Amino acid sequence: MTPRRELTAFEKIIPDYRKRILLSLGKALIAPPLLTFLLLRSTWPSSFSFWLSLPLALLSIPITIALRSRYTLWVQDREAAQLGAQPITKVTGRWPGNLDIVLRLLKSFESGYVLQGFADLFEEYGCTTLNTRFFWDDQIISMDEKVFRFVAHTGFTHFEKGILWHERIDKLLGTGLFNAEGEQWRIGRQIARPFFTKERISDFHIFEHSSAKTLNLIANRAATYAPIDIQDLLQRFTLDAAALFLWGTALNTLDQPLTEPGRVVLGPKGSAPADGGGEWDVFTNAFETVAVLITRRGVQGNTWPLLELFKDKTEEPIQVIMDWLEPLVREAISRKAKRRVANGEAKVSARDEDTVFLDYLADRTDDVEHIRYELITFLIASRDTTSSLLTFVIYLLGLHPDVCSRLREEVLETFGKTGTPSYAHLKKMEYMRAVLKETLRLFPAAPLVARTSRDDPLVIPSTSKLYLPPKTQIMMSSLLAHKRSDLWGPDAELFRPERWFDSVLLDKIATTPFMYSPFYGGPRVCLGQDFALNEAGYFLVRLLQRFQAFRFAPDFMPAGALPPAHWAGMPGRQGLEKIHPSINFTLHSKGGVWMFAEPALP
Repeated sequence: MTPRRELTAFEKIIPDYRKRILLSLGKALIAPPLLTFLLLRSTWPSSFSFWLSLPLALLSIPITIALRSRYTLWVQDREAAQLGAQPITKVTGRWPGNLDIVLRLLKSFESGYVLQGFADLFEEYGCTTLNTRFFWDDQIISMDEKVFRFVAHTGFTHFEKGILWHERIDKLLGTGLFNAEGEQWRIGRQIARPFFTKERISDFHIFEHSSAKTLNLIANRAATYAPIDIQDLLQRFTLDAAALFLWGTALNTLDQPLTEPGRVVLGPKGSAPADGGGEWDVFTNAFETVAVLITRRGVQGNTWPLLELFKDKTEEPIQVIMDWLEPLVREAISRKAKRRVANGEAKVSARDEDTVFLDYLADRTDDVEHIRYELITFLIASRDTTSSLLTFVIYLLGLHPDVCSRLREEVLETFGKTGTPSYAHLKKMEYMRAVLKETLRLFPAAPLVARTSRDDPLVIPSTSKLYLPPKTQIMMSSLLAHKRSDLWGPDAELFRPERWFDSVLLDKIATTPFMYSPFYGGPRVCLGQDFALNEAGYFLVRLLQRFQAFRFAPDFMPAGALPPAHWAGMPGRQGLEKIHPSINFTLHSKGGVWMFAEPALP
């Protein structure tokens, strides 16, 4: 284990969430009563004794909050009128600061269907964009494709990640590409882009080794009529494949012991070994714990620092992650030093097929911490997003054997039982593309994205012009937008790949592209989307060449993982689901997805 690291210069300048929340509390809870008390005692000392001044001073707290809130809303209404826009519909709870709504959403986050709490609010208020006004602060949630388009594309320069985002996540992602802003983001994207060209992502040999290992593990379980947690398995597959692609390192997580059926407990996100597991399981637990904590911070809103005032709950698991990545960073720096001795200042080229991203990055920076943050960024992008897609595809194939049969027919017609998948032939597999798109529609890996407006008020073009206050966070949910019946029809919540052959729908998407945005959009659209789709397609071809059917194994799910009984009969996907989809940074299945695989006939 490496020594606990010192705080970096970057981390030292991160706005400390404790300072912000204490300053906010001071302004709200200390300044008003203190000033009121001093005013009463100094101006009318004979009329207001200490004991009479004290309750009046305390009463100034709710009065000040109410007056400040009313003044803010008055200013916003005036600005909206001047801009020819209307304020976004505000949620109105029964308790001060909409505390009852906050508690309702927290309960839904823990036990409800993914983002159902927000879906219920949209239905209650009859709109697609809401201002939740949690604790009297503007916080916007939207499932409006027109809002998405403005924030991600046409109004891109008016938005940033924002201080609330950075407070929640900077210690994990730091200066990594996903977290960077402005010029730092542009430079990082330029460095990464050469590794996601057609020539790079169409080289499938990196998938073959990891795919073969993964399929053999499934076959071993199938031979003993035992199920396997495909979520855990696919997280290992995608990480091992990505490590070869980006870092040139064989992590061999597929060689680590798998979770055993009947010997698992509920982990932070998926299933976890009942005995704690080995090195890989410790890393996985730390990574998933951080994801859960960061997501919970988002649900708790601006007040989450109160719950972590004396201890940053992410500190210890982040240290485990950093320790796990440390050897990769050291090896990259060592290779860089050797290249400098051999070649002087000449840098590796992205055009060289043997160059890996980690070496390319190390040649362009001496900032070891930045390299760590980029490793974590691409770890999330490679492990969690593609594995999420594949997990839900196989889960849905198990629920829809007719779709599985049709997809397998296309695989066998294109590649036979042993043919190697190629980029050119994968591009021609129309039903494969439809299955992947439909899965991403219902289960986008990143179902919630947040941005913050800059210093000026904005007008968002939607069905009507919407006024957005300055420095306001707006969360956009592709998962909810993808299930809107007014966009997708009355069967919007059903898994139906055939919809992607409907010319009317395709024309609609062409003119309204942000109604389908599983990879976000605009300048910050996911760089690795084609890589992810190619990897998923390749793996599914290999999978269906060897297996012909899949069946969900609910009896092997860890205690507490299955959907609550009250979900049965509920409308939409909530009543259809056999697993408990949940969002903790990315979309996953609570407790994993245990499945039986049926080998194909010889």
